[in-house]
Amino acid sequence: MTEQEAISYLHSLGRLGPAAGLARITRLMELLGNPQKELRFVHVAGTNGKGSTCAMTASILRKAGYRTGLYISPYIVTFRERIQLDGEMIPPEELAWAVERVQAAAEQMRAEGTPPVEFEAVTATALLWYAKAKVDVVVLEVGLGGRFDATNVIPCPLCTVITPIGLDHTELLGDTLAAIAGEKCGIIKEGGVTVTATQDPEALAVIMETCARRGNPLISGNRQAVRVLGEDFTGTRLQYGELELTLPLLGDYQVDNCVTAVETARLLNRRGLTVPDQAIVEGIAAVRWPARMELLQQEPFVLLDGAHNQAGAEALARSLTRLGAGKATMICGMLADKDWHGAVSRFLPFAQELLAVTPQSPRALPAEKLAAFAREEGVPARPCADGREAWRLAREKGTPVIICGSLYLAAELREVVLTDLQKSK
Repeated sequence: MTEQEAISYLHSLGRLGPAAGLARITRLMELLGNPQKELRFVHVAGTNGKGSTCAMTASILRKAGYRTGLYISPYIVTFRERIQLDGEMIPPEELAWAVERVQAAAEQMRAEGTPPVEFEAVTATALLWYAKAKVDVVVLEVGLGGRFDATNVIPCPLCTVITPIGLDHTELLGDTLAAIAGEKCGIIKEGGVTVTATQDPEALAVIMETCARRGNPLISGNRQAVRVLGEDFTGTRLQYGELELTLPLLGDYQVDNCVTAVETARLLNRRGLTVPDQAIVEGIAAVRWPARMELLQQEPFVLLDGAHNQAGAEALARSLTRLGAGKATMICGMLADKDWHGAVSRFLPFAQELLAVTPQSPRALPAEKLAAFAREEGVPARPCADGREAWRLAREKGTPVIICGSLYLAAELREVVLTDLQKSK
């Protein structure tokens, strides 16, 4: 099996099973020998900030000398980004090795009448490889929800982390913060320890109740204890307690994620790992996270952000205001099944002109519809054939550029823009 054959096989599986639950992933892991039982985890759920918090936590653990796995979704450019070890993607031959074994187990399940779905197979692939690679700690990002997410097949982790909870995937998780929080809190296991980010009171009440019921001490960072020493398009310098940190990720919301990662690291230091303050300082300084307020060029600035829902769009708008960004040419593409009206309305005031793109997804909002909405809001806009055309038009203007919206658009454009900018140096 080649890398592409492995990826094609995983993509060929269904996305949603006939019933929610952990029965399929549990059976799949049993057939693979339950490799997850050989591993230690930091398990992270939430609506916003999951990926960034995972990236910071993994970076800290690497600096502390631990062989660290990082499992994330979705990927931006390459499928193998989803399964990382010490900052490197799973090698193609190792992906093929793991998928061959997962496929054999999946075919046995198919014969039993309960084949796994794609995310279950991908999760099994990652856990199988991490066990083979004898990883010290896996930072494991939940895919969707928590209670019935395939990642919840793991035993009680070293630490459970709940990042900010908002209204997203309401058709699957519920239409209130309390309902969604209940699904996210499904990863809190008996006898564990939980770290939470700053939460809306409705979500926090559910987290507190779940932790009390399952015997989890609950730790929360103190955002009020942060003193911002300086911020610009290269990131933020901040003081948190006795730690002076340089955070290269843009956005005021990343300060909140940073606090959560620091508290997670401190907890792990009390849970049997050795995570000195110097590892926290170095890990935060070294973190990289593509397509989240990512600065691709400083002058004029080119910013890439996957602000795909209302909370993400509000965070982008706040950050642009704080940085005094002014107006820019905006390249935007959205998915039709999101609250795209609400999200786009938040960042449209920063658009000098909007170049609308239809993302490469069957759930994409047509560019023509997005452009029409922008014009109704008083912003000049036009649909483009694809992301490359939008980037070419934006480059010709010589203005600052903001690329935002769906992560599918980020995946389409990130390498194109970076390559083009590199050529022009």
